[in-house]
Amino acid sequence: MKSKHKYVLFVILAATGLGILGCGASEDITLQGSGATFPAPLYKRWFLEYYKENPAVRVNYSPIGSGAGIRQFTSGLVSFGASDAGMSQKEIDKLPEKFGGVLLLPMTAGLIVLSYNVPGLTEPIRLSRTAYVKIFLREIKNWNDAEIAKDNPGAKLPDQNITVVTRADSSGTTYAFTSHMAAVSKALNVEWTPGVDKSVPWKESIAAQGNDGVAALIQLTPGAVGYIEYGYAKLTGLPMAALENQSHRFILPDEDGKSGEKALEDAEIPADLQIKVPDPKSSEAYPIVTYTWILSRRHYEDRREAETLKTLLLTCLEDRQQKIAQELGYVRMPAPVVARLRAELQKLAATP
Repeated sequence: MKSKHKYVLFVILAATGLGILGCGASEDITLQGSGATFPAPLYKRWFLEYYKENPAVRVNYSPIGSGAGIRQFTSGLVSFGASDAGMSQKEIDKLPEKFGGVLLLPMTAGLIVLSYNVPGLTEPIRLSRTAYVKIFLREIKNWNDAEIAKDNPGAKLPDQNITVVTRADSSGTTYAFTSHMAAVSKALNVEWTPGVDKSVPWKESIAAQGNDGVAALIQLTPGAVGYIEYGYAKLTGLPMAALENQSHRFILPDEDGKSGEKALEDAEIPADLQIKVPDPKSSEAYPIVTYTWILSRRHYEDRREAETLKTLLLTCLEDRQQKIAQELGYVRMPAPVVARLRAELQKLAATP
């Protein structure tokens, strides 16, 4: 069993580790990015595919968490950042004047799933909105609790303590997850005490770094449940719960991302492109879906750096790259969002 765990950890680290890629230019150039672990497997694949056609530019992406990525971007240590939470006005206000502002680019979207380790279950567990909120509030502490059992007739739910696994780092995945939990709690007339942020004071949980760390800890802990991006659960073979959506239907995360696409339908697109969907309304929607943003300066001092990054990101919006996103379990971008992104990227330029 230990060798299996080592193999899983190796696969996760390989998927989220440093990605080297390229972008077309007449001379070698290097771009550095850092931030969210949520989209890291997709960014690595996108950038590798681009490198095959444009080997003159190397890009390193470090999946260090959204909070750390925002800090490195703000400090000017990287060409671009990445965040599953976008940026708050307070964070934007800290940007250097030479940046000319920030472009918040929702380059992809994905499902946040509740993966679990409950020995003996043969079918995906069904969790009502009340059940999964109360599990993370630590008001439901056992897998055979009546609130869980009523939606899982015939399932052999063990008399086993629930261990909640959360993020130890400042995480956009945590921000998106707590945004959803707060919205659901409000609808249930329940107080969501942890709050909404990239890092919150969880009650009685164990924590790990990154989506990969949470996935590994769930796998190693019988009785565990935790929130991770769909692709990490798929990669490690962790089971995923069917969650009750706003229309009281239990929806499983799906392979082709259709339930995620339904969640993004008709979402309002604000001027700054910080599109938030805390509790989607469609009856066919998976309930926890988030965009994830690349953070770009509006102005770069190096013209080639600006042109290279713009070309790279425009390529990521092409149909073939969106198909890759679907293959890896991310959600295909709605056409209106892609159109807005293409227009927004025209603002990325060298310092006037």
